[in-house]
Amino acid sequence: MMEWYIEQVFAARTWKLRKEIFAPEGKLGDVMLEGDFEATHFAAYDGNEVVGVLSLICSTDSYTIHFFAVAPPARLRGVGTALLHYARLFVGAFKGKYLLVDAPHEQQYFWEKNGFVSGKQNGAMRSYSLSLANDSVS
Repeated sequence: MMEWYIEQVFAARTWKLRKEIFAPEGKLGDVMLEGDFEATHFAAYDGNEVVGVLSLICSTDSYTIHFFAVAPPARLRGVGTALLHYARLFVGAFKGKYLLVDAPHEQQYFWEKNGFVSGKQNGAMRSYSLSLANDSVS
């Protein structure tokens, strides 16, 4: 049984898992965001191993999720939902009004299950948004 925990981390702590998931054959630079060091990052750990990451970039009253990933062996165990919950608490603490993400259409169930509203589709990606005005996550 996996026992994991979540904490806010520096950008560099998320890069290994980002690369493994999003650019396994690419370069580390392929998974670095412009503004990575100004962004907010969370990591889920199983022991000392990062098994999930979520990065947020703030723009006025909205926060956009970038590089949200869970390592394959840790999937379907609540890690992604816990990371998202942690991010919602963080954004709420800073009076953010919206949480936004562009994600593959195949992930629609996950985002809608977590209260996001489906927006426009652009190729294989779909926009999702969550209004935090009356967010009851605590």
